[in-house]
Amino acid sequence: MTHPAQKPSRQGNAVSRLDPRAEIVLAVSEALANPNGAPADLDSILDRSGYSKEDILSAFESVDDLIVAIAEHKASLISQPLVRRARPGTVDDARETLIAFGRVAWKEYSTTLVGFIRMMMTEGARNPALKKRVHEAGQAIVTLKLRKFLSAANERGILSISDAQLYAEQLLGLLREPLYQALMLTPAMRQDGGAADRVRASIESFIHGCASTRSIKR
Repeated sequence: MTHPAQKPSRQGNAVSRLDPRAEIVLAVSEALANPNGAPADLDSILDRSGYSKEDILSAFESVDDLIVAIAEHKASLISQPLVRRARPGTVDDARETLIAFGRVAWKEYSTTLVGFIRMMMTEGARNPALKKRVHEAGQAIVTLKLRKFLSAANERGILSISDAQLYAEQLLGLLREPLYQALMLTPAMRQDGGAADRVRASIESFIHGCASTRSIKR
């Protein structure tokens, strides 16, 4: 199968300078984010991306490695707001960082990750080892970054977090609402309407529930 033709522009030149592995990861991610819902099988997704299995194996040791690389890419993308301000100084810092994190997560959970999870339901059922690798490279990393952020906020007296792991899982559960809804629908529905307001409301509620007395008085 031939690759999609690159646009003859500076944008095309920038794409051509990407590492081949990164280029494939981005192309497959775009295929997963199709507004009509990505097909559940890997072959259909690769076909939509413009890459064949032969193309994949020229850049990755296995197709499984590509799937894990996509999970790593998504985890890095979602975690960026937490990494940029890993140690908040005030409750407002924590609020704005978590809102930024929530918006990125909400967008991914309502687009690309819907297709990705559907694909994993098919591929992972046949390959338990792949499911474990994807979890460790993806969701586990996001939870770890959020847990570290919440722990830092607790250490500084900004938030009162008795169990950072539990609070991280609780917040991620709120943000995964569009993913849960989309997985129950065929095709997946976009959750764009009022998403920013819903994310802010969820974060505000979370902050209110764990803001320390000391930080509120400041």
